[in-house]
Amino acid sequence: MSTVLSKTKVAGQISLCVGLLALALSGCSGNGLATAGGASLPPTETTGSTGSVPAGETDGDDAETISTGCPATAETMPAEAETSTIGDVDGDGERDTQWYSEATAPFTYGITTASGATHSITDNLAGPGRHSGWTAPLHNGVVVTVLDDSRRADLYAFVDCAFVKPIGVDGQQYAFDMQNLRGNGTGVGCMEVENGLELNGLQVAKNKDGTFSQLATGISVSADGRTAMNGYTAVFEDIPEGDPQLDHAHTSSCADLPIVSTSGR
Repeated sequence: MSTVLSKTKVAGQISLCVGLLALALSGCSGNGLATAGGASLPPTETTGSTGSVPAGETDGDDAETISTGCPATAETMPAEAETSTIGDVDGDGERDTQWYSEATAPFTYGITTASGATHSITDNLAGPGRHSGWTAPLHNGVVVTVLDDSRRADLYAFVDCAFVKPIGVDGQQYAFDMQNLRGNGTGVGCMEVENGLELNGLQVAKNKDGTFSQLATGISVSADGRTAMNGYTAVFEDIPEGDPQLDHAHTSSCADLPIVSTSGR
C-alpha cells in the first residue's frame, strides 16, 4: 500500500483550505462540508445542564490551582444505562463514566463525573438498531463526543461542564456522513498528531483495479466547542480488499478509547 499525504493545515490557517475541501470529498455530511465564502454562525446552542468548573483552590504559598471537577448535579445516571469508564473530562484528575440509556425515546447519552456531576444529551438520530457513542480529549484540549446510528454521526463538545453543539460553516450542527449515504463519508476516526488526537472524517472509495483509496479529513474543533471546520486532507491509496483499515473507515471510533452502545432494541 502506498500513501500520499497532503497536509495543508498550519496553525491559524485552517480557513485557507476550507474552500478547497468543499470541492473535495470531505468524509463529512452536508452539515459538516465547508462552503465557498463560509457562512455566519448562529448563537451557540447548548444542551443538558449548564455550569462552569469551579475556579479551584490554592495550595499553600505556591498558589497552584487544584480543580475540583464539575459541581455535583441533581441529575443522575439511569440505573439501567449501558456504561463504560472514560478518561478525565472535567480536569480533576479522576476517571469519569459515559453511558447510554434506552429508558427514554429518543435515547439519552450522558457523562457522569467522579465529582458527582451528570450531564446528558438527547440522541436525535433516527437509525434503527444499535446507537453508539464515545468521548475523547483532542490535542487542543477540547473534549468531543460523537454519537452515531451507523448512518450518520453527530458531533458535540463537552466544555465547562455542559454539552455544546459545534456549528459548521453552513450554520448547522457539524455531522459526519456514514455508509456514503450522502456521498460524503463512510466513518469517523482519530489520528495521532503532536500533543494528542485529532478528529477525522473518513471516506473510502473503490478503485478500478479492485483496490481502495481512503480520504482522512482533519476536523478542527475550537477550544470553546462552538465551531468545527475541515482542515488538512490525507490520501491513502492502493489499500487491498480485506485490509483492517477499510473496516475502521466504516465505523465511528477514536483510537482505542471505549465506546458505549445501546442494545439495538
